Amino acid sequence: MFGSYIIYAMREERKKGEREMKKTQCEMVVKLSSCGNPDYYQDQNEAMSPGRQYGIKTLKQASEICKFYIIEFDLGGGNWTGGQVLLKGKQIAEVSYNGRVWDMDGKEIQI
Repeated sequence: MFGSYIIYAMREERKKGEREMKKTQCEMVVKLSSCGNPDYYQDQNEAMSPGRQYGIKTLKQASEICKFYIIEFDLGGGNWTGGQVLLKGKQIAEVSYNGRVWDMDGKEIQI
């Protein structure tokens, strides 16, 4: 029951974010995606969730969106392929499965 409420709240928050994103043009975006996990005999070429891209204002927001997406689609670490943060089309950071953010040199960015 509680888990259902969390998913509902996350979906409502995502809808709100989508409405806000349409109002403002964001130069920074986070990409969300997944694939099958070979450890569970899932096809690596098949997405386990729909790919998405959201405009963001901060890296903290990117991390939160990634965590919501992972929970919503019940993804494991072996499924997560998203988290790329782009600024004007160029990747500047990546959000890992645990929500931590890394620069392109592999150094953690504190958010």
